[in-house]
Amino acid sequence: MGSVEEGARMSGPSWSVGPVWVPTESQPDGRSVRTWLLGLLVVLMLIAGGWVAIVKGADGYYAFSPGSAPQITNSAHCQLGAGGSYLLLPDGAPCVLISVPSGRGHPVAGSLYMVDVLVGPATPYEYILQKLHLLHTLKDGTQLYPKGEVLGTTPAAQLPCQDAQEMTGSTSAAAVVALSRLGYPVKEDDLGAELQEVAPGTPAAAAGLQCNDLVIAINGVTIHTASDLVSAVHSAKPGQTVRVTVSRVGSDGKAVTVTIPARLSGTPAISGEPANPHEAFLGVVTFTQSTYSFPFDVSIEVGDIGGPSAGLALTLGLLDILSNGELTGGHRVAATGTISLNGAVGDVGGVAQKAVAVRDAGAQLFLVPPQEYAVAKSEAGSMKIEAVSTLQQALADLQAIGGRIPPAQPSQNGGG
Repeated sequence: MGSVEEGARMSGPSWSVGPVWVPTESQPDGRSVRTWLLGLLVVLMLIAGGWVAIVKGADGYYAFSPGSAPQITNSAHCQLGAGGSYLLLPDGAPCVLISVPSGRGHPVAGSLYMVDVLVGPATPYEYILQKLHLLHTLKDGTQLYPKGEVLGTTPAAQLPCQDAQEMTGSTSAAAVVALSRLGYPVKEDDLGAELQEVAPGTPAAAAGLQCNDLVIAINGVTIHTASDLVSAVHSAKPGQTVRVTVSRVGSDGKAVTVTIPARLSGTPAISGEPANPHEAFLGVVTFTQSTYSFPFDVSIEVGDIGGPSAGLALTLGLLDILSNGELTGGHRVAATGTISLNGAVGDVGGVAQKAVAVRDAGAQLFLVPPQEYAVAKSEAGSMKIEAVSTLQQALADLQAIGGRIPPAQPSQNGGG
């Protein structure tokens, strides 16, 4: 026999106030309630644990998604949008503005597109979709990449600085290559060694050096190039404190010059190379910052877009505006790839996402570096893809679709 409570519970049905009849035996006793609550708690813990695992998993990835395909134009209608970050045409389409003096630019037939990629930390939703093999289906063109592949040794906080530096380099190189192609003189002057990366835990980081600092002197000796900086550091001794003079942008937006003491260490093991305690080490990645003098003003405004991959597109855009405006033969053409001062086109990332963006923008032809041809082709649909490794190849492809190509002129460039 059960207990008195059980006997009473099973003595017969009871009626609720209303039309629904509920047998009293359906009412749980204290142990059943505790068991039910325990089961609920376990389920919630499993869900919470699973969510924590998902969040942690997503934290290890960056998401690359199709960005925008700004049209390269010299139209005064290309202006900063309401947010002040991106340039837009009156119809809301993104644009990039190239400005040259009146009388030098030409109206442009057809369209040339630059293209960017949206890059940011992966969301838990994107991570789940990837695990379910649904990411590409539900988010066209989006891919996740491990953080290590994206960042390398670069601290995440320094990425925006590097992106801005690379875009500045792209616009400068595009102007140099385009003007040189048309025979205009271009003069170069080296300004110093610009810091692209300051490695954590190094003498540079301890001294307070920053990405974007322009090193102009070490111990009072002028630094013109990145090689000068390397030589100056290696001529010192580990443990020695050197005075690093840099030009940097202050909080008011103006350049200021400061001298910072940095105590050098011995060189640690880097990229498989053994440590060298007898060689002085600062802990920066740097490049030579150069300035170029053109025979007339050239301005390229890209808004809040960074990275190095716009070089080819901007070179073609400036050539189009300065020549006859018929470089594309009236077609809609997109391009991606870095541009070197000798006209070589370099490899870039995110081409799958870029192909989706320019395809959606209506591009008929997409010029890409040879290494990225297969990836671009896989996302192209009916859009034609051409692989180019030089500016000359890109111009030949445009000529093949009816573009008018300006003849190459002898270079009149001078050194710095």
